[in-house]
Amino acid sequence: MNPQAKAASANSSATSQSRLVLFVRLALTALLVGAYHYGRDSFGRWTGGLLDLSTSRVIAGTLLLAALIFIWRKVVLPDPRFHGPMLITAILLLGDAKFNFLENHTAPLWLIESSGGRFTEYSPTFVTILATLLAEIILGRFFWGKWPHLASAYISGISAGILIKSPELWPFVLCGIISIMSKYVLRVGGRHIWNPTNFGVTMMLLLAPDYVASLSVQAGNNGWAVAIIWLLGGLILWRLRLVHIPLAFVASFIPLAFLRSWFTGDPWQTEIAPITSPMFQLYIFFMITDPKTITKRRWSQVLVAVLVACMETFLRLVFKDIFSLYHALFIVGPAANLIEIGVGKWRAKAASQTVATAAPPLAPTLLTAPEAGPVVEGRADTAATSAAVGADERL
Repeated sequence: MNPQAKAASANSSATSQSRLVLFVRLALTALLVGAYHYGRDSFGRWTGGLLDLSTSRVIAGTLLLAALIFIWRKVVLPDPRFHGPMLITAILLLGDAKFNFLENHTAPLWLIESSGGRFTEYSPTFVTILATLLAEIILGRFFWGKWPHLASAYISGISAGILIKSPELWPFVLCGIISIMSKYVLRVGGRHIWNPTNFGVTMMLLLAPDYVASLSVQAGNNGWAVAIIWLLGGLILWRLRLVHIPLAFVASFIPLAFLRSWFTGDPWQTEIAPITSPMFQLYIFFMITDPKTITKRRWSQVLVAVLVACMETFLRLVFKDIFSLYHALFIVGPAANLIEIGVGKWRAKAASQTVATAAPPLAPTLLTAPEAGPVVEGRADTAATSAAVGADERL
């Protein structure tokens, strides 16, 4: 067998093996997720009643998450683009295990009848994920002419599905689509200046308040889920060199909680408690740390995080704003990006003017063309042509 045939055979074998590995991973994932879905409430009974229902669900979810990371470790761990989806999956899994915040809607009659009564409910969160993935594919092909990476769309879909609360399906889907579209339409200097999910949720709360609410900053006394999410989120952001942003925000949020308590008369524990909520985890690990919409310098990232915390307190105290977390980032984030873009353009312009001013002027040169030689077959003498070209280059 010649070398080319051997190489083709090796490539074919490698492709077949990779497809088999992918199939095995998908099959194991489906098996584990199905076992978790149908057996998570039984986990507490298997422990002899030693654990309450929410704690047993959190433990079962943690085991599922660890198993999924192990199965997909060679795919997700080397590529930082998968770290965000991995973290938000943990928030979805553990947050729902603790707070049961994922809504199920009654399935339409045609789905119930066509499935023989097997599907009587559906999850708007999963429908939203599909909608954001499809929107990302279509817009990516339309605007950039290539297939986009879908990690960002997956994050936006889960975030919209968790944060939006409505008895209707369309607010979930519309929020997801608005979030994805904002990345392609609302751009300045080659950057989108709003975090997509923050923009989508804020717009839905503004435009459809009669149909849309948001996940509240409810908190619980079970710290397992929060500890696991913070540990995983901290490790991921540390690898991305962004862990200083949530730390700066929390370091500002806690003392401001005492200030709010002093103004409102509410217990300080009540003001600090939102730190343990799923919404807060989404906020600090995805919205204010979005690599595409944060400022570029480390000091400015810390400053923006502090300003967002201050703006949140201002909006809550002055305007009694119950959505102050969303609105604070909606205001401060784009303003910081626009200032940075404007300053960058001004500096680039000033630098170009400095270079132009510092360049020495060209000395005047008297160009004397040599006598033209005889024309041979309609062409000028080579020396005259060379002199003319040299004159053109100096000019």
